[in-house]
Amino acid sequence: MVKLRARCKIKELISDEAGTVGLDYGMIVSLFAVALITGLTPLGDNLGTSFKAAADAMLANGRPI
Repeated sequence: MVKLRARCKIKELISDEAGTVGLDYGMIVSLFAVALITGLTPLGDNLGTSFKAAADAMLANGRPI
């Protein structure tokens, strides 16, 4: 009797799909976040280089920042 109940409970847990939608959305959001971070990292590096070049040019001309 206990084994039968355990088997029924295991079958219920395996066939339960209640959390799959949330899991799917979570995977999509995490994939989007990784793509966004990967794409924006070089942009941030280039922007930092541009600001540094502008600051160096201002210092070279004797203008305080």
